[in-house]
Amino acid sequence: MTKRILIILFWLSTFSLSAQNTFNVKTFGASGQKNKLATNFIQKAIDDCAASGGGVVYFPPGDYLSGELTLKSNVNLHLEAGATLYASLDMKDYDIPGKDDRYRHPVLLYADSARNISISGKGKIDGQARRLYLPLETVDGFIREETEIARNAGIEMKQYNKVEPFTFLVFLVNCTNVSISDVTLYESCNWTLHLQWCENVKVRGINIFSDLDKGVNADGIDIDGCRDVIVSDCHIQTGDDAIVLKSTLSKGKSQPCENITVTNCILTSTSTALKIGTETHSDFRHIVFSNCVIRNSNRGLSIVVRDGAQVSDVKFANISMELNRKHFNWWGNADGIWLVVLKRTENSKVGNISNVTFDNISGEVQGTSRIEGFAGAPLKNIRLNNVHFRMQPETRADKRATDAFRAHDVDGLALTNCSVTWNEKVMEPKWSSAFVFEDVSNLQLNNVVGKQAPLSDSPAIVLKNVDSGIVTNCNNPGTGTLLKILGNKTREIRISGCVPAKFDIAPEIRKQVFNKK
Repeated sequence: MTKRILIILFWLSTFSLSAQNTFNVKTFGASGQKNKLATNFIQKAIDDCAASGGGVVYFPPGDYLSGELTLKSNVNLHLEAGATLYASLDMKDYDIPGKDDRYRHPVLLYADSARNISISGKGKIDGQARRLYLPLETVDGFIREETEIARNAGIEMKQYNKVEPFTFLVFLVNCTNVSISDVTLYESCNWTLHLQWCENVKVRGINIFSDLDKGVNADGIDIDGCRDVIVSDCHIQTGDDAIVLKSTLSKGKSQPCENITVTNCILTSTSTALKIGTETHSDFRHIVFSNCVIRNSNRGLSIVVRDGAQVSDVKFANISMELNRKHFNWWGNADGIWLVVLKRTENSKVGNISNVTFDNISGEVQGTSRIEGFAGAPLKNIRLNNVHFRMQPETRADKRATDAFRAHDVDGLALTNCSVTWNEKVMEPKWSSAFVFEDVSNLQLNNVVGKQAPLSDSPAIVLKNVDSGIVTNCNNPGTGTLLKILGNKTREIRISGCVPAKFDIAPEIRKQVFNKK
């Protein structure tokens, strides 16, 4: 009997402690009705929870309308199933007296320099984003060529535009020990979950949704200058990038992005599903994207350096994708892979991409995959192993695809057990070669399979100005010209195990090709 009493007393003490550290927002005055603003009541619950040493701010089932809320250390914001936190659509609800210029747009959930914070539960956070379909006023310089292709194809020159307030759902800056789990983040007007300069972050099992046609700038997860981050088991469907790593510049400050793992996610994006860039003011290193399914997206995998950063030691592995062309104003061509170094302005530094590996990547694509270095600053050590793309006709009238895969300005490019196939029932007239390599040094092609497009008489594989290349076991039965080699900078090409095959080797460089068997 005594033992049973002790167990009961222990259970009661545990329950009391839990109750003592749980702060129900309804107890603080939140009605749970969407038409009644609850900002002050919720913030009071957060403040009291933090002042007590930490605990849970609890949202029971109901609808809660709020302006900006500031999360604090040791607080877990927990939304029960059936609870929805709505972002106010009134700008004055984000105008906090004395607020400094810490962010350029309204934020619903904000924290700065907090520790041990979390957002959890089966509830929903809803940004209530609104957009209007309006005539195109300016042309995005990054996709100027694509816009002109659309205009010439007779595509209506209109796009969706955001309606104020341009609210971000969650923005956490300088925070440590962050956990976000299970919640649904819905229809943010701008970036949905922005993690800036945070450390030791775990994002698991969350759902993110924004309209695929209308959700301009509504990225899913933006990991910005963070370190030691794990994102896993998430389902993300967004009108802009699904998961993207950045290193933005804010008030003269930028930090590297490093030690990042993204795994076991299902992604749909009207732009890029898994991306690094374009904001690249600090370096990126030791990053893994793995075991993901990409469906109905405008681009699969990309690294875009525009601000001078060094991107190194990145691995994409075990990814299945199905890509479909979207409206002309979105970045992407339904292409599987795009690596590129550019200069944002004339004064921007030239960055670089090195030591990147693609392992076991496959899927249906509609656009040309590209690996593009900067003239005089080639990408370095890029490897593709077991990468297999099936080219499908574009679902839009403004056709863009030509070759299946192109690479230029790369030092150290290796493709092993890679293939391209073409849809032979519905064919595009612009389709051409399977693989084109130009201004590449130290090229290795081993068991690379791909014919020219069904309606094309182009060679299957083109080597132009390739310095030191090894082509082995590239057999493609039924191919016309398998390999064309040209360019006055081409030298030291070794070909073996590629018979029977037809080669087109420019006379001026024929003597440079040897070990052909």
